Amino acid sequence: MLPIKHATAPDFGIKTNLCFVLFLCFFALLCQNAFAQEPFLQRTLVEVNPPANPGSNVWKAIVGGRLIDGKGNEVLEDAVILVRGNRIVETGSRSQIQIPEDAERIDASGKSILPGLIDAHLHTVNDNKVLNTFLKNGVTTMRDPGHPFRFYQSLYFANEQLPRVFLTGAHLDAYPGVYTQQAIMIKDQSHAREMVKKSVAQGGTGIKIYFRLPLNYYETILATADFYQIPVVAHMELVAADDAIKAGLKGIEHVTSFGTSLADPEDAKAFKEAVQRDNSERGEGRYLLWSKIDLTSERVKKVLELAVKEQVTLCPTLATFERQEGDQVKDYQVAGFNNMLKFVGMAHQAGVRIVTGSHTHGNYADHGWAYQREMELLVKAGMTPLEAISSSTLHNAHYFRSADRIGSIEAGKLADLILVEGDPSVDISSMYNIYKVMLNGQWVNTP
Repeated sequence: MLPIKHATAPDFGIKTNLCFVLFLCFFALLCQNAFAQEPFLQRTLVEVNPPANPGSNVWKAIVGGRLIDGKGNEVLEDAVILVRGNRIVETGSRSQIQIPEDAERIDASGKSILPGLIDAHLHTVNDNKVLNTFLKNGVTTMRDPGHPFRFYQSLYFANEQLPRVFLTGAHLDAYPGVYTQQAIMIKDQSHAREMVKKSVAQGGTGIKIYFRLPLNYYETILATADFYQIPVVAHMELVAADDAIKAGLKGIEHVTSFGTSLADPEDAKAFKEAVQRDNSERGEGRYLLWSKIDLTSERVKKVLELAVKEQVTLCPTLATFERQEGDQVKDYQVAGFNNMLKFVGMAHQAGVRIVTGSHTHGNYADHGWAYQREMELLVKAGMTPLEAISSSTLHNAHYFRSADRIGSIEAGKLADLILVEGDPSVDISSMYNIYKVMLNGQWVNTP
């Protein structure tokens, strides 16, 4: 893939050119005047593997289903969705929509029609079969936060249909690192800026910070990513979530990233020291730490208030950490996970935007169904089914900065749709009953 040429990111150090500063101030005044009545326009991000367009003259009509639009609106019974080529043209009740005579009709009676699911956190390594399985199970778009681009070379040799894939490139970590084959060890501030620039040139639509990278690099990475108009997400263990949020972080991967900011300071200190010595201490240490967190404490309240104020998005990946009572499961693991579940519910109630990510696998999910298990756990945490669906569609589209193209069923958007047997707005477990999947206006070969 040819590199994309971009302007050079400015040096955000102390020696900033005075003329450049004056130019920025002048430009800001112009923008303030020109766009006083308009919100800031973000760059729309796109996948690295746009699916084929079926042609602009082909009409499809999905008739008689239950429309769940992803925006949280009231469910519409006996709906019609008109698709032409790869775009949604019109939606509404059967009595309102005139269906073209030459349209391919799909009878959706007794079924629900939803936007394609968007997975914020899916990892794989050149495995198109895994991606195809997730697509057949309703995931039409996914993002891999933190794997190198070489882990996705297989996309360009695919014989099967695959979801839209957003990549961030290798995660940014610090020596000695954790998963060193998929990391870039940041040497200094200049190196951090250069690695963000390089990721964008290779097609990256985000940056992932990993847990050993010190807090003092966050502002540099965030400022550089902002220059290129791409988001930054982070997986934290050693850096406290509230400190990262104060530095400007908006995207937090894994509920466990909040652990050290919520726990008693002495417990958090002991956990950090253990992890500094040995990365593997995270495994059991997370559950021990979370099992002792007092969710009624003032610390928790302040962290949630900060996350809401700074408009943070949390992708909790609960299915990864789920532990249920049973053989070989310790009491503190169950208690720790239950606190994680409760915290996600509290965050949602407080106003933190929650999005859905499968992390590919779940301890209590069959192969390819971790996403559906995550949706069930979001409902168990306190979301309504409709809220969990919005977290899995439109909220994630915003998280990907692509909500003008995907994430909801409305005129003008790309035709990424799924048909589900049953009513997931009432029973979220219906999401396992995938009947048909449409990607970019074309039906996917589903079982």
